[in-house]
Amino acid sequence: MADRAGRRSSAEIVIVGGGIMGCALAYDLTARGAEVLLLERRELAREASWASAGIISPPSPRYGAKAELALHSYARYRGLVEEVEEASGIATGWTSRGIVNVATSENESGLRETLHWQERHGLNAEWLDAAALHEREPALRADGTFTGGLFNADAASLLLGEFARGLALAANRRGATLREHCAVLDIETSGGRATGIRTVDGTIAAGTMVIAAGAWSRQFSDAVGSRIPTRPVRGQMLAVANTPVALNGVIQGSGGYLVPRADGTVAVGATEEHDAGFVADVTPAGVAWLIDLIERLTPSLKDGRLVATWAGLRPASDDDELIVGKVPHLENVWVCSGHFRAGALLAPGTSEELSKSIMSGNTATSLAPFDPGRFA
Repeated sequence: MADRAGRRSSAEIVIVGGGIMGCALAYDLTARGAEVLLLERRELAREASWASAGIISPPSPRYGAKAELALHSYARYRGLVEEVEEASGIATGWTSRGIVNVATSENESGLRETLHWQERHGLNAEWLDAAALHEREPALRADGTFTGGLFNADAASLLLGEFARGLALAANRRGATLREHCAVLDIETSGGRATGIRTVDGTIAAGTMVIAAGAWSRQFSDAVGSRIPTRPVRGQMLAVANTPVALNGVIQGSGGYLVPRADGTVAVGATEEHDAGFVADVTPAGVAWLIDLIERLTPSLKDGRLVATWAGLRPASDDDELIVGKVPHLENVWVCSGHFRAGALLAPGTSEELSKSIMSGNTATSLAPFDPGRFA
């Protein structure tokens, strides 16, 4: 149905939030024949997704309960990117040049454990000694700081905001309705169900609804009668062009990363600021930290040209785990948030598993550790 302005006033599934998670869900749900309405308070993918470095690297033991989901996502990624680019006509900037995690005397043993874990899970991983590391990445410091590195040749990067937009457009071409600049004000409930979503444009009746609003998801806690404890963590980044020594792939180390992009620039990131609130500003302190990161990894990048700075708000949760699954006491409300720094990698797997759960009404086993009911 549509209102007098031609806008839909009801939908089988309404997704609140047009970031990478919401857009991926729209894509996967429409693939299963669902009627989808996607609501975004700004432009699609203009928050954390747009700001992301978009690194798609192999999972590691640090993913813990998320490891199974991460392995599934990683295996799905390349084929999904090809599907989306063909269906939407949007270039995602997919660049497959590999990633090296640099080792020092302090972290080498941990990286070698990651190597063995990745090998056990069938991932393409190898150890580079110091000479091989500097042959691959001559821009790295050559003062003996780095003892070697873990190299994953299949790792890639992309423009996550463009990928999200591509997913949404592909979903739109399968019948999904996309509505930007449509803020959700409240969720109406009755008899153990959500009955409507009140927006700035009016109320929308929803058969099922999904809260995928990133760090803003917690604002719906009172409306659904259950805590959704997301919180924003600011990450600042910068981009350098005309680098004196080119990077052959992504370099990770010293608490940050350098990402060579399809346009020839290198993205440098990212700070991790837990007390910035909902302020996505670039600060002198943040830029200073990023410049210091360059100095620690590849000093020659400081002689390139600074072309951009930006910041985004990653969605963390109070217990630092995902919040994915059905809201307690409401049979038709689901949550998909809390992905923090892993949203780029985890999106395809999270979306596929959650869309299957929504369509069947039963939460997939792989999502059980992330049940929103643990906060009830």
